Amino acid sequence: MSFPWIRTAAAVATIALVTTGCGAGADSAGENEPAVTTSATARPSTPAGTPATSPPATSLEDLPVRTIMRKTREASLKATNLRMRGSIDDTDGPMTFDIVLTEGGGEGTFTVAGASYSVRAIGRTVYLQLSESAIRAQAKADGSSQAETAQVLSMLKNKWIKLSKIDQDTQQMVDLVTPGRFFGTVFGQDDTATAALPRKVAARMVDGVRCVGLTDDGAALWIDIRTGRLIRMTEGKNRFTFSAYGKAPTPKAPAKSQVLDGKPMGL
Repeated sequence: MSFPWIRTAAAVATIALVTTGCGAGADSAGENEPAVTTSATARPSTPAGTPATSPPATSLEDLPVRTIMRKTREASLKATNLRMRGSIDDTDGPMTFDIVLTEGGGEGTFTVAGASYSVRAIGRTVYLQLSESAIRAQAKADGSSQAETAQVLSMLKNKWIKLSKIDQDTQQMVDLVTPGRFFGTVFGQDDTATAALPRKVAARMVDGVRCVGLTDDGAALWIDIRTGRLIRMTEGKNRFTFSAYGKAPTPKAPAKSQVLDGKPMGL
């Protein structure tokens, strides 16, 4: 099995990270043009009548593997507020991310090839910010002169670009910072009753939380024994950590003085 959940999560993150690094140019700065979706209405349906934070009656470490998988899927699909950090191994080096996912909006900082990009989705409005290293990298790729690079830096440094349109690449980033979209993609297909069974690992402390582990072919899930929530996913050098459930602050729109209109830039 090698945990299709982990591979799907890595694929979603990789696509978003790659498109962030490749698509956000200084003069075209920035995941068809679909309407951006960040609301919880995008999440798959989950059993009604169960509180989002209700702990299982029995510790997960005492349950069969298939039951643990089912409860983990259910808890993930109900998650509406958390922080997700991690890294994805790539031939050009590790790509890292630090993301806050909430129902009211999401925000993420992504680092690709040493250059950082940030995206903030507030309702249906999306803002993009490029670090100085990202602006310089794009300027170098475009063959910009030193004077041209300085001009772009003076315009974009420490500013947020308010996007006037949402292309496919931008939607990929938005999906990654929206709990309903991200977890809906990773856990949308319910194969917990038929998937090959991983091996259960005795409970231990992981990132300060007592977790039960599920492992298979070099991959591992570490799951909170009380809530069924994911705490860590790993496969090879790919790593996701989940924390601050119910405690992550909802991102707010940048101050007007920090915002540039993306429309004149073709964004």
